Amino acid sequence: MATKKKEARLNIRIDPELKSAAQIVANDMGIDLTTAVTMFMTKMVKDHALPFTPTSLPVETLQALKEAKHPELLKKYSTPDDMWRDLNV
Repeated sequence: MATKKKEARLNIRIDPELKSAAQIVANDMGIDLTTAVTMFMTKMVKDHALPFTPTSLPVETLQALKEAKHPELLKKYSTPDDMWRDLNV
């Protein structure tokens, strides 16, 4: 006897540009947005937590922290003047 999969509909209001950007990312991963949301919720239920750590840090700070984990990829300068020139300061 086959069991019938129950389906529930989730209706949310979200910025159209955010939805579109998320669909592009999901498609790049080979999944649709429904699958991505299901994966998010499955992980949240499994861990009893959000699958990411919320932060109030600015995006620039988060990017700098991410880059700092790979110092070999950071741009290096011979002198401080070279750095300032590159930064147009």
